[in-house]
Amino acid sequence: MLVALLLLVVPGAIIARTAQLTWPVAVALGPALTYGTVALAILPFGALGIPWNLLTAVVSLVVVTLAVAGLQAVLGRRATRPPAGHPITVGPALVVAAGVVLGAAFITFAAIRGMPHWQSIPSTWDAVWHANEIRFIVDTGQASPTHMGELRNVETHAALYYPSAFHALAAIQCELTGASATAAYTLNSLAASVWLFPVSAAALAWHLLRSRGVDQWRTAGSAAAAGALAASFTSVPYVEFDTASMPNLVAYGLAVPTMILVVSALRHRRRIPLAVLALLGVFSVHITGGVVTVLFVAGWWLFEGLWRPVRGRLADFLGLVAMGAPTLLLLLPQFVGVLQQAEIIAGHEFDTHQGKKRALFDAVVQHTRHLNDYPIQNALILLSAIGFVILLVRRMWWPAAVWLLLVYAIVHSSAPFGGLVGRVSALFTDLFYSDPRRLSGVVTLLLAPMAGIALFTIVWAALTGLRRVMPRLGARTGYVAAAVLVVAVSVGMAWHYFPRHRYLIGEKYDSVMIDDKDLQAFAYLESLPGARDTLIGNANVDGTAWMYAVAGLHPLWTHYDYPQQQGPGYHRFIFWAFADDADTDPRVAAAVHALNIRYVLTSTPVVRGFVMPDGLVSLDKSTSWKQIYDNGEDHIYEWQGK
Repeated sequence: MLVALLLLVVPGAIIARTAQLTWPVAVALGPALTYGTVALAILPFGALGIPWNLLTAVVSLVVVTLAVAGLQAVLGRRATRPPAGHPITVGPALVVAAGVVLGAAFITFAAIRGMPHWQSIPSTWDAVWHANEIRFIVDTGQASPTHMGELRNVETHAALYYPSAFHALAAIQCELTGASATAAYTLNSLAASVWLFPVSAAALAWHLLRSRGVDQWRTAGSAAAAGALAASFTSVPYVEFDTASMPNLVAYGLAVPTMILVVSALRHRRRIPLAVLALLGVFSVHITGGVVTVLFVAGWWLFEGLWRPVRGRLADFLGLVAMGAPTLLLLLPQFVGVLQQAEIIAGHEFDTHQGKKRALFDAVVQHTRHLNDYPIQNALILLSAIGFVILLVRRMWWPAAVWLLLVYAIVHSSAPFGGLVGRVSALFTDLFYSDPRRLSGVVTLLLAPMAGIALFTIVWAALTGLRRVMPRLGARTGYVAAAVLVVAVSVGMAWHYFPRHRYLIGEKYDSVMIDDKDLQAFAYLESLPGARDTLIGNANVDGTAWMYAVAGLHPLWTHYDYPQQQGPGYHRFIFWAFADDADTDPRVAAAVHALNIRYVLTSTPVVRGFVMPDGLVSLDKSTSWKQIYDNGEDHIYEWQGK
């Protein structure tokens, strides 16, 4: 995981340091800038036929670094306003770092204990697609998000957009270390989970308090507490990891640092190129993360920036345009691809059928889909509520406004409003697949810093009161006592919620869909003549799509795809529905030849609630197919027809 973490942070941190940002800021922004560099390269590389690999990745990093250095020299000639406060000093920076490392350690411990067999094949729905996409990039060098139809639409290669920056970076780890696609998928997911959310919580707590003139040491205490407590919130990273929504998870972790960079660039105009790069990165990992970033920036602008302008309302607005316009231009090909899939995204529905009052309660206390499998995190919700009030007392309105909008969105997603109100609400909630789970993850990005601010404020107030009673209690002793109390509460919270978090991280690494017998079948199939040069017929309901990520064999379906075939492909449908009728249906032979199928692999079990496609149920009864392998779970058939 260390290599994955270094790949995530170091390239972007180099770029940030080139732009003369301090080391703490560079490390916090590193992941967003890393993915921005990846995104800037893979789209034109894909269009021009330039392979994405370790060499071209290094060249991309060098080019972007030099470009940033050049832009800094040009923009540096124009005067910029002095910073609103002093840059973070060494002492407070170390305090914040300690909190972030503590939070990261909690998540790492949950992963170590929850995933003793981390190299096994996960059983989650989307994991197979992510691993296959990584393998596809390694094999072909094609990492453009607009070319993923070449992997998904096996028969027609029809265009398909799918965000691929996460997978492209994981592919570099495969080439650099020799890791398999499945291992790279797991390790990159863990690295993002461990690092991004403690950093995000600490960064937002720092930003909120420093904007109100709180001194660095007290701000650092709150930020450190937020970083440590971030590991105790179940929604992110644990639920998102459990559902294998990895690009979404990573993009959420990038949203807050990117938002802070955008806001700071209004004062420091030389940061505008970095802001564009970071925005490109978060949108290219997953568009919902970009939406979160824009939502936070818009909330800040409406409830903070308009009333406390940095350079003036018009100048600030033009600064936002200067960042938004080039980002939009760079993302245009991706947005076009997303619009072509808008109906699929809007088709998601998660109505709980429990009414709006219950939906409101669940939204407020973070007890939505998946989270409601466990008791409410009462202590964390209480701390967050106190932090919420503290921000209101300090006249920090935008987090409350964004929180209210998100709560409303969760209510609509859980119990949809009708009429015009419902249609307008859906325009926003559909950006999150109208999924209360995804929206709750965004809420957590606000709650974690609120909880950290509340915890440190309570501890500091208690120690201040104690010093009034005991005047001899020195300042240094007070600082040590505050640190001990914050650490104790953070450890206590992490330990209290440890069982659920350990379970959620490791739940799907259970060898249910793919076990040793499946791996043996893959190995046997790989040894057969022509297996690597032909398409392997398979089902879209069992785990056989993993044959590509694991063994490099090319399946007819590279993802679960049930109850009906998604995407184009006449011959693929004929095979799916009628393969075992090959003796009497000439369309099957035509499909087999058109698809270049020689072998078929089926496996048990199938995904819960699914059934094997009709065309693959009775292959052993057809003289056109000969069973050549059976280990009790997996069956391999060879085409015997004409």
